[in-house]
Amino acid sequence: MASRVKTTDKSDKELAYLYDLYIVPTWRELFDRLVDEEVKLPDQGRLLDAGCGTGSYAIDLSARLGPKAEVVGVDSSDERLELARAKAQVKKLRHINFAPGSIEALGLADEDFDLVIGDASMLPPERIATAFTELARVAKPGATVVLKLTTRGSFDEFFSIFWEALHDLEWEQFTPQLETLITECPTAAAAEQLAVSAGLRHVRSVTSKERFDYADAAAFLAAPLIETFFLAAWLEMLPNADAVRRMRRTLVEIIDRERHHMAFDVSIKATLVIGQK
Repeated sequence: MASRVKTTDKSDKELAYLYDLYIVPTWRELFDRLVDEEVKLPDQGRLLDAGCGTGSYAIDLSARLGPKAEVVGVDSSDERLELARAKAQVKKLRHINFAPGSIEALGLADEDFDLVIGDASMLPPERIATAFTELARVAKPGATVVLKLTTRGSFDEFFSIFWEALHDLEWEQFTPQLETLITECPTAAAAEQLAVSAGLRHVRSVTSKERFDYADAAAFLAAPLIETFFLAAWLEMLPNADAVRRMRRTLVEIIDRERHHMAFDVSIKATLVIGQK
């Protein structure tokens, strides 16, 4: 899993629209369904969606709970927040607010929320511990804290092909960097320990293996989820644009050769870590 997410040279507004059109239905909703299945919502109070993106899940929570609950969505992108506010206005929701902030620096008061949900599914792994600490800080005593993560074993199908491509190109000097990409995401057990270290109790995790299907190698590499939000990070180890082009070409050749020009699928480990303040 290349969790050091890089993006293309698209503008922030373009990225926000791409996020809303492609990342929300193909990525975020996987984690949101897990929250619905595993987390009991409070009947009332203040709920936080940290890293809310374009606001879809925060808006859904507000619509479900109505005036008994106030929902706050926080995100680091002003452009995503602009879309979130527009969607909430269309639905005429009055008990939801969106504010700028990072999941690691929310800018909110201590012990203020009855449920805290954070999205770290694309967060670099070295920042996860800080995210847990910040989410725990703003939770009331006894409140549930939930963090969405992508854990060890995600995108392994792609990394196997990547490893083969490095061999075919005789670029074995890059294999240590690839090993880092493969192993840097935490296991579910390691993520649970980070939650405990942040002061959470009764910590547990749940993981769902989710699959993404693509018609062929070209469709995989051109998919907005892959090209815009992951591919640049996976190829960051390569020294220049020519090496990147050669790698892309080799990846296509290997995938289509081994799949006989049939569909290519990759999977992720979508994980929730759940604890109480």
